[in-house]
Amino acid sequence: MKILALGAHPDDIEIFMYGLVSTYKKEGNQVFTMIATDGSKGGSSKDDLLSKKREKEAIAGLKKISKPIFLNIPDGELGEDPDHRKVIKENILKIMPDLIITHSQNDYHSDHRSLSFITSSVVSHYIPVIYCDTLMGINFNPNFYFDITEHFLLKREAILKHETQKPQRFIDLAKLMNSYRAAQCNAAKGKYAEAYAFEPSFPFSDIRDILPSPLKIRPFHIEHKNGFL
Repeated sequence: MKILALGAHPDDIEIFMYGLVSTYKKEGNQVFTMIATDGSKGGSSKDDLLSKKREKEAIAGLKKISKPIFLNIPDGELGEDPDHRKVIKENILKIMPDLIITHSQNDYHSDHRSLSFITSSVVSHYIPVIYCDTLMGINFNPNFYFDITEHFLLKREAILKHETQKPQRFIDLAKLMNSYRAAQCNAAKGKYAEAYAFEPSFPFSDIRDILPSPLKIRPFHIEHKNGFL
């Protein structure tokens, strides 16, 4: 299968989607990564200098997955120009993936929301889309949880490549979010999970056949030797 991970900023795939993307890669799928904006607003240096630094960081962060495709839409302005929709659509259709992973439409960041709306709109009923978790899970109701424990160190290494972003704070954030999502499934302590949401629409009412095996949810009222509770 061809899988496309589509992030709004140069570190978004690593923070929000890396575990699932790494799982697909390990299973032998062809994984593509695409970054919509240039990330030029994510720091204190001049826009052009920062965007070049962040491009190098993204290439390093995603090295074990794929060489990212950069659309270079101005950071913070995604969706404001009608051409943005055209650029995103053209680049998706060049790949024609079997599945797209991108941001939630309820995300906190305007670029994330815009990318989500544009992506789901331009692929319509041609390509299924699954949405990644939001920052701290706010306004997000997942229906799929994937065990990323064996990929978490790789995720940590990938986030660390983004030196301009003070990456330790995002590693701490990922540890908190991913351990919390695992705990929601009553997984053993020390486990990590990423949460995703899928909204059925014709003709994709069920996409479980193209997803990795989800993390099994263990009921809290039954004692489990290795459960969180």
